[in-house]
Amino acid sequence: MGTSTSSKGANNRSPLVPPWADVDGKGPGPKPKANRFQGFRTALGRFVATGDGEALRKGLRAYAHTSTGGSANGPRRFGAMAQAGSGLFNVLNTLRTNPGAAPFNLGALAGRSTRELIDALVEALVPVNGDAERIRVALTEALATCLDGVEDFDFATITEETIVELMVAYTAFCVFEQIVLDSNEAFTKADSTDRAREAENELWELVQATTDKHMQPLLQNQIGQMSQADMQAAQLAAIKEVWSEWEGFEP
Repeated sequence: MGTSTSSKGANNRSPLVPPWADVDGKGPGPKPKANRFQGFRTALGRFVATGDGEALRKGLRAYAHTSTGGSANGPRRFGAMAQAGSGLFNVLNTLRTNPGAAPFNLGALAGRSTRELIDALVEALVPVNGDAERIRVALTEALATCLDGVEDFDFATITEETIVELMVAYTAFCVFEQIVLDSNEAFTKADSTDRAREAENELWELVQATTDKHMQPLLQNQIGQMSQADMQAAQLAAIKEVWSEWEGFEP
């Protein structure tokens, strides 16, 4: 992972839910609050500069509650990302149960290198929309992390546990990438590149742990019965629980 400071992300006038993420058709959400990112970016910058864990929690509370419109609106921002994630689930589940029926001719990659499989999956699943780059990064990071050490990919090694691990990782990376994008210049508050990287890793660990806590129960022993639509809903339900937890942090 590399800290993203090349884009400033959303601004105070940006809709809570941009058009391409509005997969449920409920529109952009309520009018955003004025200066909605200020509290989040200030607290996150303080955490980056000092390592103060309370500042990180305060920043995430502000992000969930104010910057993104609370748990009723914030998770909807991830609609397009969850849609792409459900596509990943569908492909992996098909490769697990019936490789010959896998879309994008991925079944032909049996026995090829894992790197080739990852590249083919990412290329096939990344949509053309405003979240394309975050989806690309999240897919690549999740697949590379969960398939680390597997040189030649055997579809028979795809288990329900593998799919759960991949879906949790993908969802966590989506949340992490969006937070970093929206952080604007917060990571420039570090006094060194090493401190910026350390802060990024600490943020990732918190995002990953929270996502894992809320998403694992939705997926365990359910993969065999889940449809693509079910997986899309599960990702958004887990993010909503993450937002609710962060909103509950002490102000």
